[in-house]
Amino acid sequence: MWDDYLNQLISDIKSHQIATKLVIDIWNEPEASAFWNRSQTQYLQMWARTYHTFRDAFGITVQLSGPSSANSPTESNTWFQAWAQFVGSTQTVPDQYTWHMEGGGGDLVSSKAGLDHWRGMYGLPERLININEYANLNEQVPAGSAWFISQLERINAYGCRGNWGWGQADLHDYMAGLVGKTAGGTYYPNGDYQIYKYYYRNMTGHRVRTLPSSDLRLDAYATVDSNIARVLLGVRPTATGTWNLQLNSLSSIGLPSSGTLNIHTWGFFVASDIHLGEVDGPVDLGTNAHSYSGDTLTLPIFQNDNTTAFAFELSI
Repeated sequence: MWDDYLNQLISDIKSHQIATKLVIDIWNEPEASAFWNRSQTQYLQMWARTYHTFRDAFGITVQLSGPSSANSPTESNTWFQAWAQFVGSTQTVPDQYTWHMEGGGGDLVSSKAGLDHWRGMYGLPERLININEYANLNEQVPAGSAWFISQLERINAYGCRGNWGWGQADLHDYMAGLVGKTAGGTYYPNGDYQIYKYYYRNMTGHRVRTLPSSDLRLDAYATVDSNIARVLLGVRPTATGTWNLQLNSLSSIGLPSSGTLNIHTWGFFVASDIHLGEVDGPVDLGTNAHSYSGDTLTLPIFQNDNTTAFAFELSI
């Protein structure tokens, strides 16, 4: 039955000429019984059979991804270890390493370190990383999305938001929770949409190195362009409190090593309906002067709710 399904799928892909730039995920969350209620040994047999079937049909025109596990590839993840050992020994390594980040815990720095650990142990090549489901529903707010953007950028990974809570009839509506719509069917952006809009429109120039807070709750993505530096910052829900954002080596981007720096702040808020309420843009929180010395400026971050993110702009 599985072979029949694959043969029909391959025939459809060819007849509709959709192989170019296509990525096929071999199986979803195979260590979860809801998706694979059999042994891992049987899953690995299916993996190899499917891998070779697609390779024989398309070569490398169609990319293959996996394992798309529900859990991250940490050094203690014995399921991932068995998968890594198998794909290495059978030469069935996918074109993209994929896993999910929807459990509300973990981080991509340690996950990437775990992947590199297993790659080194079993001689697996480096590949593009795709976190092809990330963020649970509570994390799909400006604060959470800014946190995930920062994490994905740090390990050079692709990402695909999880699609939550809209009901079966609306699975392909609401742009995976980035827009809402009126009773008449007119779409409008929500608060989370504004984070992604700022990210792709405003975070221009080159990326500079950032580190998360020691508790991994706050994270930031920063870029420097010809005349402006920007920092996009989020605290992962459901954390609140006070953190410090430390900007180091300011002289490396053409600023004095001490003095006063004017910083323009933007706030990314949500409506009363957190996920489907209309938000037409970030809020301009004004420009304030901050004194600094020793080539370092420290800004306190007051995270008073579970949803708000911030962006800081520094003229160079």
